[in-house]
Amino acid sequence: MILYSAPPSYYSMIGRLALNAAQISFENHHMDIHVRKEQLAPWYIALNPHMTVPTLVDGKTILIDSQDILRLAATQAGNQWLDIDLNLSPQIEAVVKAHYAIPIERLTFCKAMLHLPILKFIFPRALGGIIKGLQAQLATAKDPAAVQAKITLNQSRIAYFTQGASLKEKMTLERNRVSAYLDQLPTLGNFLFGDKPSSADIVTAVLFGRLKMIGEYALVTNHARGLVLDQWFSRMQQQTAFQKSDIWLRFQWWRILLRG
Repeated sequence: MILYSAPPSYYSMIGRLALNAAQISFENHHMDIHVRKEQLAPWYIALNPHMTVPTLVDGKTILIDSQDILRLAATQAGNQWLDIDLNLSPQIEAVVKAHYAIPIERLTFCKAMLHLPILKFIFPRALGGIIKGLQAQLATAKDPAAVQAKITLNQSRIAYFTQGASLKEKMTLERNRVSAYLDQLPTLGNFLFGDKPSSADIVTAVLFGRLKMIGEYALVTNHARGLVLDQWFSRMQQQTAFQKSDIWLRFQWWRILLRG
Protein backbone atom coordinates (compact mmCIF):
# COMPACT_ATOMS: atom_id res chain seq x y z
CA MET A 1 0.00 0.00 0.00
CA ILE A 2 1.48 3.32 -1.09
CA LEU A 3 0.26 6.76 -0.01
CA TYR A 4 1.31 9.55 -2.35
CA SER A 5 1.25 12.59 -0.11
CA ALA A 6 2.87 16.00 0.20
CA PRO A 7 4.25 16.95 3.63
CA PRO A 8 2.55 20.40 3.82
CA SER A 9 -0.70 19.32 2.15
CA TYR A 10 -3.69 19.57 4.49
CA TYR A 11 -5.57 16.64 2.99
CA SER A 12 -2.38 14.57 2.85
CA MET A 13 -2.13 15.06 6.61
CA ILE A 14 -5.63 13.65 6.98
CA GLY A 15 -4.63 10.63 4.91
CA ARG A 16 -1.47 10.02 6.93
CA LEU A 17 -3.17 10.44 10.29
CA ALA A 18 -6.14 8.29 9.35
CA LEU A 19 -3.94 5.38 8.25
CA ASN A 20 -1.62 5.67 11.23
CA ALA A 21 -4.48 5.96 13.72
CA ALA A 22 -6.07 2.83 12.25
CA GLN A 23 -2.67 1.08 12.45
CA ILE A 24 -2.60 0.40 8.72
CA SER A 25 0.89 -0.17 7.32
CA PHE A 26 1.74 1.90 4.26
CA GLU A 27 4.66 3.35 2.35
CA ASN A 28 4.59 7.13 2.35
CA HIS A 29 5.76 8.46 -1.03
CA HIS A 30 6.59 12.15 -0.65
CA MET A 31 5.26 14.32 -3.47
CA ASP A 32 6.87 17.67 -4.30
CA ILE A 33 3.84 19.74 -5.28
CA HIS A 34 5.51 23.16 -5.06
CA VAL A 35 8.92 23.06 -6.77
CA ARG A 36 8.82 20.05 -9.10
CA LYS A 37 5.01 20.04 -9.20
CA GLU A 38 5.00 16.26 -9.42
CA GLN A 39 1.20 16.19 -9.22
CA LEU A 40 1.20 17.44 -12.83
CA ALA A 41 3.51 14.70 -14.10
CA PRO A 42 1.98 12.22 -16.58
CA TRP A 43 2.75 9.21 -14.36
CA TYR A 44 0.83 10.78 -11.48
CA ILE A 45 -2.06 11.98 -13.62
CA ALA A 46 -2.46 8.34 -14.68
CA LEU A 47 -3.09 7.52 -11.01
CA ASN A 48 -5.07 10.61 -10.11
CA PRO A 49 -6.58 12.58 -13.02
CA HIS A 50 -7.61 15.32 -10.56
CA MET A 51 -3.90 16.04 -9.93
CA THR A 52 -4.44 16.33 -6.19
CA VAL A 53 -2.88 14.73 -3.14
CA PRO A 54 -3.20 12.37 -1.40
CA THR A 55 -3.61 9.25 -3.51
CA LEU A 56 -3.65 5.78 -1.96
CA VAL A 57 -2.72 2.80 -4.12
CA ASP A 58 -3.38 -0.69 -2.82
CA GLY A 59 -2.95 -3.18 -5.63
CA LYS A 60 -5.61 -2.39 -8.21
CA THR A 61 -7.51 -0.16 -5.79
CA ILE A 62 -6.78 3.56 -6.08
CA LEU A 63 -8.32 6.15 -3.76
CA ILE A 64 -7.86 9.78 -4.81
CA ASP A 65 -9.72 11.61 -2.05
CA SER A 66 -8.83 11.92 1.63
CA GLN A 67 -12.48 11.26 2.50
CA ASP A 68 -12.25 7.84 0.87
CA ILE A 69 -8.99 7.12 2.68
CA LEU A 70 -10.66 8.17 5.93
CA ARG A 71 -13.55 5.77 5.29
CA LEU A 72 -11.12 2.96 4.53
CA ALA A 73 -9.27 3.62 7.78
CA ALA A 74 -12.51 3.63 9.77
CA THR A 75 -13.55 0.33 8.20
CA GLN A 76 -10.18 -1.27 8.85
CA ALA A 77 -10.13 0.03 12.44
CA GLY A 78 -13.35 -1.83 13.24
CA ASN A 79 -14.30 -1.63 16.89
CA GLN A 80 -11.17 0.38 17.69
CA TRP A 81 -12.97 3.44 16.32
CA LEU A 82 -16.41 4.69 17.27
CA ASP A 83 -17.51 4.99 13.64
CA ILE A 84 -18.75 1.41 13.95
CA ASP A 85 -21.25 2.40 16.67
CA LEU A 86 -24.62 2.74 14.94
CA ASN A 87 -25.84 5.16 17.60
CA LEU A 88 -22.89 7.49 17.07
CA SER A 89 -22.10 7.08 13.37
CA PRO A 90 -24.68 9.64 12.13
CA GLN A 91 -23.26 12.28 14.48
CA ILE A 92 -19.69 11.43 13.51
CA GLU A 93 -20.57 11.61 9.81
CA ALA A 94 -22.23 14.99 10.37
CA VAL A 95 -19.07 16.40 11.96
CA VAL A 96 -16.87 15.01 9.17
CA LYS A 97 -19.21 16.45 6.53
CA ALA A 98 -19.15 19.85 8.24
CA HIS A 99 -15.35 19.74 8.32
CA TYR A 100 -15.10 19.10 4.59
CA ALA A 101 -17.41 22.05 3.97
CA ILE A 102 -14.70 24.39 5.33
CA PRO A 103 -12.65 25.75 2.38
CA ILE A 104 -9.23 25.17 3.93
CA GLU A 105 -7.34 26.64 0.99
CA ARG A 106 -9.19 29.94 1.30
CA LEU A 107 -8.60 30.08 5.04
CA THR A 108 -4.90 29.33 4.63
CA PHE A 109 -4.13 31.64 1.72
CA CYS A 110 -6.28 34.55 2.89
CA LYS A 111 -4.28 34.55 6.12
CA ALA A 112 -0.98 34.18 4.26
CA MET A 113 -1.74 37.10 1.95
CA LEU A 114 -2.85 39.29 4.83
CA HIS A 115 0.36 38.43 6.68
CA LEU A 116 2.62 38.87 3.62
CA PRO A 117 0.89 41.25 1.16
CA ILE A 118 3.41 40.47 -1.59
CA LEU A 119 1.73 37.06 -1.89
CA LYS A 120 -1.28 38.87 -3.37
CA PHE A 121 0.85 39.26 -6.49
CA ILE A 122 2.93 36.06 -6.30
CA PHE A 123 0.08 33.60 -5.73
CA PRO A 124 -2.06 34.56 -8.78
CA ARG A 125 1.05 34.67 -11.00
CA ALA A 126 2.07 31.19 -9.84
CA LEU A 127 -1.41 29.87 -10.59
CA GLY A 128 -1.29 31.57 -13.98
CA GLY A 129 1.92 29.72 -14.76
CA ILE A 130 0.32 26.41 -13.83
CA ILE A 131 -2.65 27.21 -16.07
CA LYS A 132 -0.36 27.87 -19.04
CA GLY A 133 1.40 24.56 -18.46
CA LEU A 134 -1.91 22.70 -18.29
CA GLN A 135 -3.17 24.42 -21.43
CA ALA A 136 -0.05 23.20 -23.23
CA GLN A 137 -0.92 19.63 -22.22
CA LEU A 138 -4.53 19.75 -23.40
CA ALA A 139 -3.90 18.65 -26.99
CA THR A 140 -2.02 15.49 -25.98
CA ALA A 141 -3.68 14.72 -22.62
CA LYS A 142 -5.14 11.23 -22.17
CA ASP A 143 -7.93 12.80 -20.12
CA PRO A 144 -8.45 16.33 -21.52
CA ALA A 145 -11.63 16.78 -19.47
CA ALA A 146 -9.65 16.32 -16.23
CA VAL A 147 -6.97 18.77 -17.40
CA GLN A 148 -9.63 21.32 -18.38
CA ALA A 149 -11.29 20.88 -14.98
CA LYS A 150 -7.96 21.66 -13.29
CA ILE A 151 -7.54 24.76 -15.47
CA THR A 152 -11.04 25.94 -14.55
CA LEU A 153 -10.37 25.30 -10.86
CA ASN A 154 -7.19 27.36 -10.92
CA GLN A 155 -8.95 30.16 -12.78
CA SER A 156 -11.62 30.21 -10.06
CA ARG A 157 -8.89 30.37 -7.43
CA ILE A 158 -7.36 33.43 -9.08
CA ALA A 159 -10.79 35.06 -9.28
CA TYR A 160 -11.53 34.41 -5.61
CA PHE A 161 -8.29 35.92 -4.35
CA THR A 162 -8.24 38.92 -6.71
CA GLN A 163 -11.90 39.93 -7.09
CA GLY A 164 -14.89 40.79 -4.94
CA ALA A 165 -14.72 41.54 -1.22
CA SER A 166 -11.48 42.52 0.49
CA LEU A 167 -9.18 39.86 1.91
CA LYS A 168 -10.06 41.03 5.42
CA GLU A 169 -13.75 40.51 4.73
CA LYS A 170 -13.08 37.10 3.23
CA MET A 171 -10.94 36.13 6.22
CA THR A 172 -13.73 37.14 8.60
CA LEU A 173 -16.09 34.84 6.72
CA GLU A 174 -13.63 31.92 6.94
CA ARG A 175 -13.10 32.50 10.67
CA ASN A 176 -16.86 32.42 11.15
CA ARG A 177 -17.03 29.09 9.32
CA VAL A 178 -14.45 27.60 11.66
CA SER A 179 -16.24 28.98 14.73
CA ALA A 180 -19.51 27.45 13.54
CA TYR A 181 -17.73 24.11 13.19
CA LEU A 182 -16.33 24.36 16.71
CA ASP A 183 -19.84 25.01 18.03
CA GLN A 184 -20.97 21.53 17.01
CA LEU A 185 -18.02 19.56 18.38
CA PRO A 186 -18.79 17.23 21.31
CA THR A 187 -16.23 16.44 24.01
CA LEU A 188 -17.59 13.33 25.63
CA GLY A 189 -14.39 11.64 26.79
CA ASN A 190 -10.72 11.38 25.94
CA PHE A 191 -11.83 11.68 22.33
CA LEU A 192 -14.63 13.75 20.81
CA PHE A 193 -17.32 11.08 20.97
CA GLY A 194 -16.09 8.96 23.86
CA ASP A 195 -13.11 6.89 24.94
CA LYS A 196 -12.16 5.75 21.45
CA PRO A 197 -11.20 7.80 18.38
CA SER A 198 -13.40 8.36 15.37
CA SER A 199 -13.12 9.94 11.94
CA ALA A 200 -14.19 13.21 13.59
CA ASP A 201 -11.06 13.18 15.77
CA ILE A 202 -8.86 12.71 12.71
CA VAL A 203 -10.17 15.64 10.69
CA THR A 204 -10.50 17.95 13.69
CA ALA A 205 -6.94 17.28 14.83
CA VAL A 206 -5.63 18.21 11.38
CA LEU A 207 -7.83 21.32 11.35
CA PHE A 208 -6.50 22.42 14.74
CA GLY A 209 -2.97 21.83 13.46
CA ARG A 210 -3.67 24.08 10.49
CA LEU A 211 -5.08 26.77 12.79
CA LYS A 212 -1.86 26.57 14.82
CA MET A 213 0.27 26.80 11.68
CA ILE A 214 -1.42 29.92 10.30
CA GLY A 215 -1.68 31.72 13.65
CA GLU A 216 -5.44 31.32 14.04
CA TYR A 217 -5.54 28.93 17.01
CA ALA A 218 -7.16 31.70 19.08
CA LEU A 219 -10.37 30.62 17.35
CA VAL A 220 -10.10 27.53 19.55
CA THR A 221 -8.79 29.01 22.79
CA ASN A 222 -11.24 31.94 22.71
CA HIS A 223 -14.20 29.68 22.06
CA ALA A 224 -16.76 29.21 24.86
CA ARG A 225 -15.45 25.64 25.27
CA GLY A 226 -11.91 26.56 24.37
CA LEU A 227 -10.26 25.03 27.43
CA VAL A 228 -11.87 21.63 26.84
CA LEU A 229 -11.09 21.68 23.12
CA ASP A 230 -7.50 22.73 23.76
CA GLN A 231 -7.07 19.91 26.27
CA TRP A 232 -8.47 17.46 23.73
CA PHE A 233 -5.98 18.65 21.11
CA SER A 234 -3.13 18.31 23.61
CA ARG A 235 -4.12 14.70 24.14
CA MET A 236 -4.30 14.11 20.39
CA GLN A 237 -0.79 15.48 19.94
CA GLN A 238 0.50 12.94 22.44
CA GLN A 239 -0.88 10.05 20.39
CA THR A 240 1.79 8.01 18.60
CA ALA A 241 -0.25 8.15 15.40
CA PHE A 242 -0.27 11.95 15.47
CA GLN A 243 3.47 12.13 16.04
CA LYS A 244 4.13 9.75 13.13
CA SER A 245 1.90 11.66 10.70
CA ASP A 246 3.91 14.85 10.18
CA ILE A 247 1.10 17.23 11.10
CA TRP A 248 2.46 20.72 10.57
CA LEU A 249 1.93 22.99 13.57
CA ARG A 250 4.13 25.69 12.08
CA PHE A 251 5.01 26.62 8.53
CA GLN A 252 8.25 24.92 7.49
CA TRP A 253 9.29 26.83 4.37
CA TRP A 254 12.74 25.22 4.32
CA ARG A 255 11.19 21.78 3.82
CA ILE A 256 9.32 23.05 0.77
CA LEU A 257 12.52 24.42 -0.73
CA LEU A 258 14.48 21.28 0.16
CA ARG A 259 11.61 19.09 -1.08
CA GLY A 260 11.39 16.97 2.04
